Amino acid sequence: MAKSQAKALQEKAEMFERRAESAADPISREHYREMAAHYRRLATEHLEINRSEPAPHT
Repeated sequence: MAKSQAKALQEKAEMFERRAESAADPISREHYREMAAHYRRLATEHLEINRSEPAPHT
């Protein structure tokens, strides 16, 4: 489950990166790049947090 959430966050980052590439003005381009970076950080943090948690007992 952790990887699927991290993957969804990474996909959002990629979406914002694509928007940045097609943005008409520099302010929008910068905003979309910042959003992409934010989602990449969230994905990384999400994976790190889940790695540090002990596995549930089944």
